[in-house]
Amino acid sequence: MGRLPEDSSHAWSRTWVRAVSDPFARRSEVAALLPQLTARAEGRPERLTALGIMAWLLDETPLAVRAFDEAFDQWQPQDPLPEGLGGAAAWAYVERGRWARARELCARTTAVASSVGLDHAVACAAAVDATVLALQGDAAAARARTGEALALIDPLESRSVAVFARRALATAAVAEGAYESAYGQLRLVFTAEGAPVHYHASYPAIAELAAAAVRCGRPAAVQEAAVLVERCAHALAGNASPRLHALLERARGLLAEPAEPAEAEPHFRAALADPALEHWPFERAQTLLDLAEWLRRRRRIAEARAPLAEALEVFRRLGARPWAERARAEARAAGLDVAGPSAPDALAELSPQQRQIVRLAARGLTNREIGERLFLSPRTVGSHLYRSFPKLGITARAQLRDLVDGPLAAVC
Repeated sequence: MGRLPEDSSHAWSRTWVRAVSDPFARRSEVAALLPQLTARAEGRPERLTALGIMAWLLDETPLAVRAFDEAFDQWQPQDPLPEGLGGAAAWAYVERGRWARARELCARTTAVASSVGLDHAVACAAAVDATVLALQGDAAAARARTGEALALIDPLESRSVAVFARRALATAAVAEGAYESAYGQLRLVFTAEGAPVHYHASYPAIAELAAAAVRCGRPAAVQEAAVLVERCAHALAGNASPRLHALLERARGLLAEPAEPAEAEPHFRAALADPALEHWPFERAQTLLDLAEWLRRRRRIAEARAPLAEALEVFRRLGARPWAERARAEARAAGLDVAGPSAPDALAELSPQQRQIVRLAARGLTNREIGERLFLSPRTVGSHLYRSFPKLGITARAQLRDLVDGPLAAVC
C-alpha cells in the first residue's frame, strides 16, 4: 500500500503496521488511534496520505476523504507522488459517492504515474475508473478500462488490482443484467476454498456476490454464496466494520429469500440500522432497493414506497443510471408517480481532466499554474476551458466560482 514518512513517531509506525497488515484484527482499537494522529498530519501531504490510507482500510471513510482532500490540495506536481495517494484515495471517493472526484484523481494519478513508470498505480487507477464507468452504465468503456488495468500487472503479484478488476467487470455485467457473468467474476475474488484472494479488497464484494447468485437463478450458486458469506462472517468475527457488517447482513437477506422469505426482512433492517452507513450512499441505496422489492413482493406496498423513493433519489444523484432505472420501474409498480430520467448534469459532459481544470480555475489559479499542476501547457488549459464554458452555460471565467459554490461543489 505504501509507507509512512521516515521520521514517523512510534505511534505512527505502530498504527500503520497494524492497519495495513491486518485491518480487521482488533479494528476498533486501531481506529481509535486515528484521531490523535490527525493533528500530526496537518500540512504534510505524505502523512495525510498515510492517515487517509489507514482510515480507508479501516472503513473510516469520512476521515479518509478529508485526509486525501488535504493531501491533494497540498501536493505539488514537482514533488514525487506520495506513495498510495492514487488508488486508495480514488476508492475512498467512490465509496463516499463522489464519483466525479474519483475519476479526476484517476486521471491525475495516471498522468503522473505513467511518466515515472509506476504501472501498479496506473493499473489501480484504471480499475477504479472502470468501476465508476460501470456504475454509470457504460459497460463497454468499463470493460476496456479493466483490460488496460489487467495488461499492466501480474494478477498473482498485484492481487488487489486483480480483485478490483474482477469487481469492475462484475459491476459492468450487473449494469447489463448479466448476473451469471457477474457471479462468475465475483466468485474469483475468493479462492476455491472460499478464502479472500486479497485480505482487504475481497470482502466488500460479498453482498454483490450474493445478489448475483440469487439473480442468476442457479440454486448451486446460491448455496455456494451462502457458504462464502458465512465463512467471511466467521473470519471477520467481531472485527467487521459497520460497513462490512451491513454488507454481510444484506447478503444474508438476499440469500434467505429463495428458501426462507420471512427471514430476509430482519437482515435487510439490520443492514440499514446504523445511521453511519449513509457514508456509503450507493451501498445503502442498494439495500433500500432490496428491502423495497421484498416488501412489494409481500404486497406491503405502502411500506415499500419510502425506501424506494430514497433509493431512487440516491441513484439519480450519483448518476447510477442502471440502478436508477431498476428503482424507477419498481417505484412505478408500487404506484409511485416518478418522473423519467433526469436531465444530465452539465458537468457530466466534461472529461475528468476538464472537470479538474474547471475546479482549479474556479479557485483562482491561472492557466500557467493549472498547467504546472497537471503537466499541461497554458495553451492546452485555455483550450479546455474554452470548450468547457458552453457546456457549463457560462461565458466568463469569473462565473466558475459560483459553480463551485453551487452544483460543482456536489461533484468535486
